[in-house]
Amino acid sequence: MLDRPCVLDVATLGAPAPSLRVPAQPGWRAAWPADADRAAPAFDAGGTSVFRRHAAEECLDLVAVLRAYRAPQPEEDWRTPIGSERRLLAQVNAIVGLGHEALEQIAALAIDPDLPDPGRVFAALLVLGCVAGDRPLSEIRRIFETAVTRHPEEGAHAVEALSLAPRSDLSEVLTPLLNHEAAALRAAAVRVLAFRWELPEAAWDAAMRDPNPSVVGAALGAPAQHFDPGRCEPLLMAAAQSSAEPVARAALRLGAALRLPALHGEATRMATRDGRWADALLAMAMHGHPGDADLLRAMLRSAGRWQAARAAGVLGLPSLVPDLLALHDDPLRNDEERQLAAQALATIAGPAPDGGDTAAWWHRVAQAPGDVRVRGGRPLSAGVLLAQLEGPGWWRAGRHDLYLELVAASRGRAPRFSPFDFVAVQDTSLRRIAEAMVPRDGRAASAQAGHPAPPVHPVHPAHSAH
Repeated sequence: MLDRPCVLDVATLGAPAPSLRVPAQPGWRAAWPADADRAAPAFDAGGTSVFRRHAAEECLDLVAVLRAYRAPQPEEDWRTPIGSERRLLAQVNAIVGLGHEALEQIAALAIDPDLPDPGRVFAALLVLGCVAGDRPLSEIRRIFETAVTRHPEEGAHAVEALSLAPRSDLSEVLTPLLNHEAAALRAAAVRVLAFRWELPEAAWDAAMRDPNPSVVGAALGAPAQHFDPGRCEPLLMAAAQSSAEPVARAALRLGAALRLPALHGEATRMATRDGRWADALLAMAMHGHPGDADLLRAMLRSAGRWQAARAAGVLGLPSLVPDLLALHDDPLRNDEERQLAAQALATIAGPAPDGGDTAAWWHRVAQAPGDVRVRGGRPLSAGVLLAQLEGPGWWRAGRHDLYLELVAASRGRAPRFSPFDFVAVQDTSLRRIAEAMVPRDGRAASAQAGHPAPPVHPVHPAHSAH
């Protein structure tokens, strides 16, 4: 493996068990920087076997540490973590290269009997998820069930590891858990299968009707655009009305990706009551209805102006540019608030071509037909959204919203994509999207347009809801 996980055959790649024991010499013990009396028993205990055990454990712990480096930071681009990901996968290669004994050791180290250790759970499951054979599969089942039922952080790391693991038969482990009596295990299994696009429609339907909100929230990560719209709409409506805000937020966004009229109506009603709740204003804007401009224009003059500004940028109607300019130029606004208004303007109009007068360019975009949605100064289309996904950006949640907009723009034909995948996997997904739904001439025109994609991450003032 270089830059993406793949399934390895330890019988082919792994070193055989050591057959020759070479005892350490006294001179080496004396030269060891640690306490010689304490170091000597370890050297005497087994030579090559001891070295391999130490190496496997160190590689495992480094995988756990490098997991955190996969998340891009505000100063970075979404491709920045590829160096850390390659180093992480090099540790997995090394563990597999140490052979069957190392894999048995990894499985044994996954669950600390005394304290939760989420990092080791992630590392062990990712390693085992990269190894072919039945024995790793049984260990994956044991570790996953133990981690999910023992501690929420260990469970979250277990879900992340199996979501990323390349084995194609993980559904054999996860499908039996869909009906488990423990809601945590049901939710974890649903979340992994949904992320991997391996959750069948019947199982999705059952999960959406589950009495536990965590299971419903997990199901909302599934590709519902491939399911029967007639079944989706009532299930998403029920989820949108959940008292659990994360569930309601995800349901409203998925309803926007599917362009379901009932979900647009629900988002509008919720936005009218409180635009901050479940990001209802943003979900409403994602539907792309020009008639929503009047509500957003009114809210740009209310206490919810900052949620309305972001939603106005997503709706992308040039007729809203003057209202955003008025907000940007309001002398009562502080620098952070002006930056929020500027981001909304940049989302619609983009920066001025060739470094010109940005304010003049924004005014020029405001003259465009009022019912044509604009993104970055160009008519909103699947090609423009794809260019933004390919362009600079670090905020995973914002890039996921872009993909949901792309699903809507493509009428559900967009192939799978997740900003939580390994960088190389994201690159492959974006190429598949381009090949599947964006004509070559459209991609060329997008690349030659000369307008850099606007930022896909918001800046929130201290009082606004994330």
